[in-house]
Amino acid sequence: MLKEGMFIQERYEIIGRIGSGGMADVYKAKDHKLNRFVAVKVLKQEFREDKAFISKFRVEAQSAAGLAHPNIVNVYDVGEDHGISYIVMELVEGITLKEYIDKKGRLAVREATSIAIQVSMGLEAAHRNGIVHRDVKPQNIIISTDGKVKVTDFGIARAASSNTINSSVMGSVHYSSPEQARGGYSDYKSDIYSLGITLYEMLTGTVPFDGDSTVAIAIKHLQEELPSPRKYVPDLPKSTVQIIYKCTQKSPDRRYNDMTELIRDLKESLVNPEGDFVQLATINNNARTVVISGDELNKIKQSYGETPVSPQRNSVPNIPPVHKATAGAPGNGNPGYGGGYGNASGKRLPAPEKSLSGELFRSR
Repeated sequence: MLKEGMFIQERYEIIGRIGSGGMADVYKAKDHKLNRFVAVKVLKQEFREDKAFISKFRVEAQSAAGLAHPNIVNVYDVGEDHGISYIVMELVEGITLKEYIDKKGRLAVREATSIAIQVSMGLEAAHRNGIVHRDVKPQNIIISTDGKVKVTDFGIARAASSNTINSSVMGSVHYSSPEQARGGYSDYKSDIYSLGITLYEMLTGTVPFDGDSTVAIAIKHLQEELPSPRKYVPDLPKSTVQIIYKCTQKSPDRRYNDMTELIRDLKESLVNPEGDFVQLATINNNARTVVISGDELNKIKQSYGETPVSPQRNSVPNIPPVHKATAGAPGNGNPGYGGGYGNASGKRLPAPEKSLSGELFRSR
């Protein structure tokens, strides 16, 4: 932990710690060269010894520093000082989307949609520059005090994707796409899936898949149909539900082609909430069944830092396979639209409160 008054590179004066995550601590600091306050993210000690990770971290953070967009937390500087690897970023006064959801229980449709549009616009800019986030989740989305929404942590997310990072560090399995859970190739369509899960949580106050272990949750992303968000909020508009389903298809080629298409449908849903404009892929009843093999299960366990099982135990109990083409599609075995607001534990949630800021609904 850095001490108050300490200087990094004889330029950034540490004011105090303002946050901490699995991989890094975040400090408010004064940039004496440009006379402004900044946020300094410092990697924790256990990651400073991994030279390969540090090298990847720097390259990706420098790539993120090339992004300039109002919905992305700007990266100003990347470096190392006396063994301390750091990123200097724009200081955003506000709270994370995760904290906001926890505070309100769930968000109103218009507010959640507006936030999703702003996140999509930031990711769209990153994707156009060849940068995939790979760790989109409410914890990496900041809502400023004036209502602007910004995505953060591009550099750490991608650097970590090439290393075996313990799940307690990443904390992302609830939002991981099936291809990420399987340990395979991931691209911008993985960000689309994770944003769909984030939109689901904003609207319902809960994540769609949960379990006793990271592996159990990862397997649910691979094999279980997405519970209907109307299970928690029965009066959700048709178009909003369909957008969530399209974002969270098991197969990447059944999701939105890019963020531009998603933004178009999100905006349309604000003016035509019950419209039938979301183009869902046609269901193929002859599609092959997705089954997790023993080797794949072991690979998933290893990617989340768990011990592989012996060959005779390589079955996955109590998780029936689903058809790849139908997984997550509406009207195909999804739970009923039972009543009341609630979360996974059955606790009743409050109705949405007033939005954090009117800024969220201004056209930009």
